Amino acid sequence: MNLSPDRLDDALSRGLAPLYVVAGEEPLLVTESADAIRAAAKADGYTDRRVLHAESGFDWSELRAAGQALSLFAEKTLIEVHLPTGSPGRDGGAAIKAAAENPPPDTVILIICAELDSRSRNSAWFKAVDKAGVTLYAWTPKGRDLIRWLEQRLRGAGLSAESDAVTLLAERVEGNLLAGAQDIAKLALLHPGERINAERMADAVADHARFAVFDLLDKALAGPPEAALRTLDRLREEGLEPFPIVAILASELRKLARVVSARDAEAVCAQIGVFRRRVPLMVQAARRHSPASVRWMMAVAGRADRGAKGVDRHDPWDDLVTLVWVLSAGREARSWMAASAAQLEPRIA
Repeated sequence: MNLSPDRLDDALSRGLAPLYVVAGEEPLLVTESADAIRAAAKADGYTDRRVLHAESGFDWSELRAAGQALSLFAEKTLIEVHLPTGSPGRDGGAAIKAAAENPPPDTVILIICAELDSRSRNSAWFKAVDKAGVTLYAWTPKGRDLIRWLEQRLRGAGLSAESDAVTLLAERVEGNLLAGAQDIAKLALLHPGERINAERMADAVADHARFAVFDLLDKALAGPPEAALRTLDRLREEGLEPFPIVAILASELRKLARVVSARDAEAVCAQIGVFRRRVPLMVQAARRHSPASVRWMMAVAGRADRGAKGVDRHDPWDDLVTLVWVLSAGREARSWMAASAAQLEPRIA
């Protein structure tokens, strides 16, 4: 069964499935969906939790062994499989498919990915989970969908807001749901149970650090590198955590991947929700890059994300410096990217 994130709670209230795949381009929705499944499993007695990190060289027999070994005990078990590359490979696909066709008793398997391309979403292993359990893919809401998501989040926090206030919040969030969730949490503390107008919304979301991150993004898209790197240094000196910077850059790289191959870049920008004032910068960046260089930057962003979350020991700030420099420099960085590709690839596999 395929679900959207907003339907997950209702499905969980009717009982747990034996397998879940949670994936998507929106990190907050992926994280919160996985958290909801963990909470439901714990409430249902799945108190034993085992986490497997299916990175390069992972032995997929561990998944089968985990289900078989743990099923010998009376307690229920949640097995989490973190799949950072989004592709389990031939052995992993076969192991997941086998688990879906014959789920181990008293066990819930939760597979957490980042983005999955259309090939992965049409693979045999993904379809097997969809048939036996639940697949959930979290797209980044845009336009009216983003407005609805913010309104739902406000209601969940016990708030309501005038339409122009919600529109203002959507413009400030600029596709970064984590920032939107933080703003709404702040509003709930400042104005519990109240109806928020545009003036209060503007006061509540005036976050210098976050707007400095968007300033960094604009400078990185515009080039040259010097101004963007100075802004990145300032953010680090101010004590900002690397995760929101990584999240915003990764979100924009996904858009750039669409624009860089387009015949009509401005039309594609409008289709995928690039904010109007950022369209010239996105088109400018697309002219400096190729599909290959964008894929390379997305790989660096993926490693930075794992470093920011503590999954990878690599310093995410090192990757952010690399990412901002390459995004800003474009063609000037291609020879450097080619020289460093062999070194980077094993670390992002």
